[in-house]
Amino acid sequence: MELNVGAEILATMRSRPALRKAYLRGLTQREESQEGFDFSLELDPGTLLFAFQFKAPRGDTDTAPYRYTLSRPQHLALRRLARRAPNSVFYVLPFYVTTGKLQQDVPVLAADTWLWALDGLRTPDVFGSNRRVTARCSAGQVQVNPEYRLQKLHELSEMRLSGVPVRMFHEWYTWYRERGRETASGRRSPWLARGLRVAVVPP
Repeated sequence: MELNVGAEILATMRSRPALRKAYLRGLTQREESQEGFDFSLELDPGTLLFAFQFKAPRGDTDTAPYRYTLSRPQHLALRRLARRAPNSVFYVLPFYVTTGKLQQDVPVLAADTWLWALDGLRTPDVFGSNRRVTARCSAGQVQVNPEYRLQKLHELSEMRLSGVPVRMFHEWYTWYRERGRETASGRRSPWLARGLRVAVVPP
């Protein structure tokens, strides 16, 4: 799903002249073990970045509501960046459980893939006192304590996107790497980095 939906995210972003050079970059644990870091880019200072946190639906059938698990530590990390750069950090919620539905809708998975911008999601409202919650999603809306509006992936080309400046992303990512090691074992929590893809837009 990430590969196929990611390709559509890039196509949608590249349809805007200012984002024509966009490409996706993942955060991999393999690089960290080999190089001592898990995300390294040399970027022009005018580069903008967008964060897409992919979520996989739970269950066995393609019926609404689609259910996704949200993790409080991951959400807090993403919200920290989203508050500083609105319209730049999104949950990606594909409404695809079975390969049958995927094969039917290819090459336009954007028709049933939804975006949820994090800048409007206050952590206490979403999680209460819980560490994990289930988001129940149907066309155009998500319910997790309060109800929120979702946007279709293909609407990304019409959104007012701002992007995260390189220096701001660097500051956040430095904090993020340290935050990820705040576990009893001192190892990175797999919840923080799993499914996170960064869109890089050189000037």
